[in-house]
Amino acid sequence: MIAAAAGRRIDEKNAETSRFPLENTNLVRARILDLLKNEAPSALVCSAACGADLLILEAAGKLAIECHIILPFERERFRKTSVTDRPGDFWGKLFDEICDEAANAGNLTVLGGFEDENEAYSAATAEILNKAESLHPKSGEKKLAVVIWEGDVKDDADETAAFAAKALARNFALKEILTK
Repeated sequence: MIAAAAGRRIDEKNAETSRFPLENTNLVRARILDLLKNEAPSALVCSAACGADLLILEAAGKLAIECHIILPFERERFRKTSVTDRPGDFWGKLFDEICDEAANAGNLTVLGGFEDENEAYSAATAEILNKAESLHPKSGEKKLAVVIWEGDVKDDADETAAFAAKALARNFALKEILTK
């Protein structure tokens, strides 16, 4: 089985709506580890933002699951805008370690050429699913989409909700891990 994943980033300080509070990091980490142990995918494809992405990549690494990372634009820009811009002083180091590992294995894909950030994130979502399907060995085997979130669609530009909808449309089985 091949797994693709997407989910929430850690909430901003003083976030108006809480979706993934920093204090729930260890709870979500444990939930992710349980799911990966139970499902036992051979490979995982996702991005590497702070919160859900980095936690599932960390857990997959501990379980020796092959990890493929898709970034919507260059690594340093992504690190600045999607990793270290939120609370938690460990995200940057974790991002660097995980991306270095993926790059050394030839499993880091960096997209580019997008003026609009929403377009870049949408392209990354599509590429995560494309990559998972390309790694999928047999059409009869399970393709798993893991969505790590609080369960609410936040707006029309909610890329986590879009990932879930696109995965279902491509016949991925869907598993949710709640962040609260």
